[in-house]
Amino acid sequence: MPDIYLVGVGGQGIITASKIVGDAALLACKNVLLSETHGMAQRGGSVVCTARIGDVHSPLIPAGKVDVILSFELLETARAACNASKRTVVISSMERIVPLSISSQKLKYPTLEEVRAIAMQSAKDFVAIDAVKLAEEEDVKMSTNVVMVGALAGTGITGLQRDHFENAIKMNIQSKQRENLAAFGKGFSETARASNAWQSLKTG
Repeated sequence: MPDIYLVGVGGQGIITASKIVGDAALLACKNVLLSETHGMAQRGGSVVCTARIGDVHSPLIPAGKVDVILSFELLETARAACNASKRTVVISSMERIVPLSISSQKLKYPTLEEVRAIAMQSAKDFVAIDAVKLAEEEDVKMSTNVVMVGALAGTGITGLQRDHFENAIKMNIQSKQRENLAAFGKGFSETARASNAWQSLKTG
């Protein structure tokens, strides 16, 4: 069962996303351990959570054992790439939230292709999701985290069924449930079409 690394910045709903993943695992009667391993959930600060599903006894993922990096912000994808290995699939939102450390010093924010290249130095595969666009299409522009959970679910890597995630969303999100479930479906479809890397991980 997979070890998942969730990264982003405060205000993007990373912790809620990790709870959805955890509840989906529990609904499937799977053991799961969650943690927030770094950062504060304040707006703009880096947030890193882990979700480990299966026969595990610590929420911390051993070096080289990350199966999925689920990133909600492009620069955070580049920062998290050091945790990837040839077993890792990187699923990244295209969203750009320029931190003060870059804007104040007029530094260059990396392009999508630059981030892809950084990730692929270590990772098995990389897929980019326009989570903002997909959330806006369902009139839930603040629910990019739900889109990204959908993208994770669509890979099949977790071994959990779609309805486990959908029921977990209902448990954790009370407002605009229909729209959020539709946003989840948009993310699910984005990665369900890209099957090569996912299939090898599920059977490997």
